[in-house]
Amino acid sequence: MLDFKTLSARAQPRLKRPHRLALATLVPRAFAYCHTFGLTLWIALVEGSGWSLIGPGLLLLLWPALAYGHAMLAQDSKRAEFRNLYFDSLVFGIWCSVLDFYVWATLSIGLACFMNNMVVGGPRRMASSMALFVGGALGWSALTGFSFRPHVSVGLDIYQGIGAVLYFLGIAQVMYGQNRKIGRSIAEIKFQNRAFHALLQLGVVANRATNIHTLLDDSLRHLRADFPEYGFAVFLQERQRPEVTRYAAVAGLRLGPEDERRLGSLLAALHERQESTIKLRDKAIGEQLYATPMAERLSIYEGWLIVRAPSLDARLERILTLFADQLAVATENKLLHLALKKTAERDGLTGLYNRGFFESALQLSIQGKTQPPGLDFAVLMMDVDGLKEVNDRYGHVAGDQLITTVADHLKLQCREGDILARYGGDEFVILFPSADLSAPNRVCELIRTNLEGRYCSITSARGEPLQVELRVSMGSASSTEAPAQEVLTLADNRMYDDKTQRRKARALG
Repeated sequence: MLDFKTLSARAQPRLKRPHRLALATLVPRAFAYCHTFGLTLWIALVEGSGWSLIGPGLLLLLWPALAYGHAMLAQDSKRAEFRNLYFDSLVFGIWCSVLDFYVWATLSIGLACFMNNMVVGGPRRMASSMALFVGGALGWSALTGFSFRPHVSVGLDIYQGIGAVLYFLGIAQVMYGQNRKIGRSIAEIKFQNRAFHALLQLGVVANRATNIHTLLDDSLRHLRADFPEYGFAVFLQERQRPEVTRYAAVAGLRLGPEDERRLGSLLAALHERQESTIKLRDKAIGEQLYATPMAERLSIYEGWLIVRAPSLDARLERILTLFADQLAVATENKLLHLALKKTAERDGLTGLYNRGFFESALQLSIQGKTQPPGLDFAVLMMDVDGLKEVNDRYGHVAGDQLITTVADHLKLQCREGDILARYGGDEFVILFPSADLSAPNRVCELIRTNLEGRYCSITSARGEPLQVELRVSMGSASSTEAPAQEVLTLADNRMYDDKTQRRKARALG
């Protein structure tokens, strides 16, 4: 069954906001046609033409409204306005013929029509406008007869001159406004492109960063490079202890005492804030500090992105949440990556590097030795004596305590560049990149002095407190005395030789 109300609604054209060109030409067109009607009225009164000239002139007052309505109802309002401009040329050409080619009117009106079409469509469109203007004028003259009125009165000349000046100034004002809008649009596009580039760079930085400190520092430096007029800072606090700042980075931002006070209170009351972006300075003129939360994207931290702007900046406020979200996502992903990496590289019991990581590092050292400039390296193998007896007598829980105690002591003897790993059940190994045999010998002496013969407190599987003597067998080797591929084997053999000698010594004495 047909729904006549629906059909009627569909049949009615929908009014919509026309293209900016139709809006821009509305007032100048209305002024031009009203001025031309005034010109027609003046000539009719001077020459006594009466309603024979004034009556048709009233149609001039209707066309601006009809043209605007045409643009509103058209499917393509921009194309409709282009047609309106063509029709202006045709109508004004005819009307110049009606006014017997009054010189000042013909010149100024024709020039206005040509200029309007030139602005929106270039020389080709201006040529079409000229053809319509001339065609309308000559066509009407052919129908009604040609006559020429070079002058009416000085007053009319002044009226027409003032009207022409006002019209062209109005068009200039419209063009100025349009250029301002275009300029703002271009500036907005450039700003958005900078923001888009900055977001892409943050993703690249996140992939390259080795830790959270590097991630935050490099991210803010890249933001600063893309937006040199702004300053940036980021703060991450532990979720359970908001007063503790775990990570911080700053680029191009210095906080005054008042800003630090407000920021401190802000971070302390982090959970109470609900705003997406907070202004830290209560003033409308001068520098402004923005604080945007990152907490929604972080699992174990709370965070804020702080930005200093030269003034209140609406464009910046719109993208701050994007920057904060991107930083938060990059931080969360890096935390997850580091956790997975630590799980893959670290021994679960001691927290030291595991065998897989050590062997990868050893291969790099072997390659470094076989390739110019041929960097030497050294290895120290260690075995915890008596672990099997502890496991057999007191249980594996006690044995694990012995292993972790030895690991903690070994950490204290290693330098930052040394790679300490748990190689097996009771075996540890240290890789010394870019070192000769003196490096492992030095650590051997430290271990003999600070660990050998000491006692550690452990607890048996039954909960009994025990005192176990710490004894470690060791063997070292360097690429200065053996081929690079055989250094580990040589160190392992020396470790077992040391273990054998120590057993014989204990048996004898």
